[in-house]
Amino acid sequence: RRPDLLSLMAVQALFEASMYIFVLVFAPAIVAAAPAAARERLPFGKVFSCFMAACAVGSATFSLCSAKGLRAEAFLLPVLLGAAGALYLASSPPAATMLQRALSMSHKPLYLVFCFAAFEAAVGVYFPAVGGLRAAYLPGAQRGAIMALTRVPLNLLVIAVALARDRLGDTGALRCAAAAQLLAAAALASLWARGGAAGKGEAPAAKDKGLAASPAMSTLSRAKKAD
Repeated sequence: RRPDLLSLMAVQALFEASMYIFVLVFAPAIVAAAPAAARERLPFGKVFSCFMAACAVGSATFSLCSAKGLRAEAFLLPVLLGAAGALYLASSPPAATMLQRALSMSHKPLYLVFCFAAFEAAVGVYFPAVGGLRAAYLPGAQRGAIMALTRVPLNLLVIAVALARDRLGDTGALRCAAAAQLLAAAALASLWARGGAAGKGEAPAAKDKGLAASPAMSTLSRAKKAD
């Protein structure tokens, strides 16, 4: 009876499934791209720090957009498309070669970290933005039940990709995550077109507690907290 609720649930399930697939894949992808001699000493601490910084940049971007009075749907849509692009570029060898040359990156692991950091920046925008959308669209009395239902397709998608990981490989898993981001963008466009509870020209504030209350948390931190 509420197509806007279904659209919002689809956005959350698809984006967060993509995020968990990224958690499964990013480290093996970086290791596989590194020269054999360097695989034992990859600086994953620095990589994680880069992800945290990118997430904080995304959070700051959300604050700027929200301060300008933009609706969350308006600025979250290009963010989802950008996240899909970042994951696809990380999974596409021809695109990787072209972008490596354009950015003068001699090592593929550095290129992957660049793409993954762009995705983390999208995560930094997403969580406070979707917290505001939940506050605007989800009825308070049923919010917990709706969020629980949202996790069903989310978990099914992540489990399906995890079980098919050997057949898909890192490239296939990243492309599944990119496809999920595109579908999330389509669901968000549908939500934006319907309008409604978010108001006219106002960006809903991020009122949710928990994960949305700490927008600078990286994907890995969120995954651990959700567990």
